[in-house]
Amino acid sequence: MNLIMDYSSTTAILLFAQSEKKVSALKPIAFSSKQNVLLWKKMNDHSIKISQHTKLPYFISNENDQLGATFGERITHSIETVFAKGFDKVIVIGNDCIELKAHHLLQAERDLRRNDLVIGSDYSGGAYLIGVTKLKFNAELFKSIPWQTKSVFTALQTLYRKQSIAYLPYLNDCNNAFDFKQATQKLSFSDSFRKILLSFLSNFVVQIDFETRLYSSDYHAFNFNKGSPFNV
Repeated sequence: MNLIMDYSSTTAILLFAQSEKKVSALKPIAFSSKQNVLLWKKMNDHSIKISQHTKLPYFISNENDQLGATFGERITHSIETVFAKGFDKVIVIGNDCIELKAHHLLQAERDLRRNDLVIGSDYSGGAYLIGVTKLKFNAELFKSIPWQTKSVFTALQTLYRKQSIAYLPYLNDCNNAFDFKQATQKLSFSDSFRKILLSFLSNFVVQIDFETRLYSSDYHAFNFNKGSPFNV
């Protein structure tokens, strides 16, 4: 885990995610394995790009340096590693939120000046962003959060119930082709990132549209169990 930008700040961004090859094997979204790797490279690049736009120092942590047997152990270790470098506040993001922009990160940085926790919740009970302060960070309790479930948001609120919490707007995270379709529809038609994503997803969008109509006509419901934040 290396410091990417050398700016004087007490807050750092942590991109906690898998490499495109690793996450591609776990989340087959595009119509071929090669395209899927390229898709997740674009998602990783997007997270790096918006981090750079904030002018805050940022770190990238993937499977090559994440330590621990569980997700909770790995994300906790990565956060503690950033704290050990002298930062007082850490903003953790993943690589699966298309709608995440630099202004969300900057808002989180401002909110952490006055609060102990910042949460950007997704629509499935997880979080696309978590900001924590070193002063109020309890590593053992943080590890025990039911990561990669629909209870993450509630568990974080419970853990910090005696501290101050700030909330960012709800955004979509993307763990399957349906999620990608929903999220890209919320991007501006002039957004170049939207055009890139649609080029990878065109075949899957047609398939998902068909499956959604078929499923809805038979059962009148279409329930997706999406994963938690930073699904690595």
